[in-house]
Amino acid sequence: MLTSFKIAGRFLRYNKIQTLVIILGIAIGVSVQIFIGLLSKGLESTLLNKVIGSSAHITVYSTKGGIADWQDKKNKIIKADKDIKSAAPVVDYQAFIKLNDMTESVQIRGFIYNDLNSLYRMKDRIYEGKMLEDSGQALIGRDLKERLGVNVGDKITIITIDKKKIELTLAGFYDLGAVKVNRTWLITDLKTAQDLLGFGDKVTSIEIGVNDVYNADITGKHIEKSLNDKKLKVENWKDQNKLLFSGLVGQKICTIIIELFVLLAAVLSIISILGISVVQKYKQIGILKAMGMRDFSAAYVFFIQAFILGVLGTALGIWLTHIYIKCFNTYIITPEGTPVINIIVSHRFIGKSALIDIVAATLAAFFPAVNSFRLSPVEVIKNG
Repeated sequence: MLTSFKIAGRFLRYNKIQTLVIILGIAIGVSVQIFIGLLSKGLESTLLNKVIGSSAHITVYSTKGGIADWQDKKNKIIKADKDIKSAAPVVDYQAFIKLNDMTESVQIRGFIYNDLNSLYRMKDRIYEGKMLEDSGQALIGRDLKERLGVNVGDKITIITIDKKKIELTLAGFYDLGAVKVNRTWLITDLKTAQDLLGFGDKVTSIEIGVNDVYNADITGKHIEKSLNDKKLKVENWKDQNKLLFSGLVGQKICTIIIELFVLLAAVLSIISILGISVVQKYKQIGILKAMGMRDFSAAYVFFIQAFILGVLGTALGIWLTHIYIKCFNTYIITPEGTPVINIIVSHRFIGKSALIDIVAATLAAFFPAVNSFRLSPVEVIKNG
């Protein structure tokens, strides 16, 4: 094995330009493969965040005008599936904000404070002011704040469709990343929303967040089975956004196909170069075998060459990937100066891709190694 390593090293050093070209070719292929994969994951994350970052993954609502025993339903929902991370009872209805001579239509949304934060990470989304702490407080979005021209601590009047009124104090302003939400949602505590609507202790729905959004439909079925109530309907984000989900699945399939073809191109280049190397080193291999080198040792030479090329090419490819990401985040930006797609550097994905590339590069030496294994010293002597 040690002899095979030494010979493989000599073969690679013998034609340095050819070796560098192979390494560069592998590096470009690996970097493109990893970058496309990370870009795809970033695009997927960005789209999902824009579509479902400001909405529940699963919603349970009543077909008969409200959920009365919501505490019991909430407990059943949480126990229905281990993938469920939060369940928030909500009172949701249309109303109006009246401020001086201005009237704006809003969606009143009443939550329990802790549920609101666990479902929407609201503490992280508040850019001015603070989280709801007391009854009679409200949060509004960035767009609605700018439209009304209000500040933290200002009081606003809420008028319901049936002419009920209440005065709320603005505790803070949030940004959920969706203009429609930022312009229409007025968030307050559950009790205030219930009293204003005259809903008693009922809620209009229970909004649920899950860890794996792609399994929301399966989790929804588990919830439906656990509740076992024909008066309740369970919906998930995939049913509500069928076109988006189809697009995401199609995009993932296209990305995998592109990655496979890039990997195939790199593997074929190694096969062709090492195949030529067998022909170029025809006499040397024959002489080494005549001197006592075993067939397996001769084959190992090409596997070792491919492994070294794969490791060096992959390492350079990972370095190039980081340069691509830096350039992308610097130059491909929105008018606000933020990246168009938030590329998340997943070390796990990079590690898996690197391992696959190195293994593929090593296995690419199979056919050249077989040719070397079969090469007979007698043939070399006969052919001169």
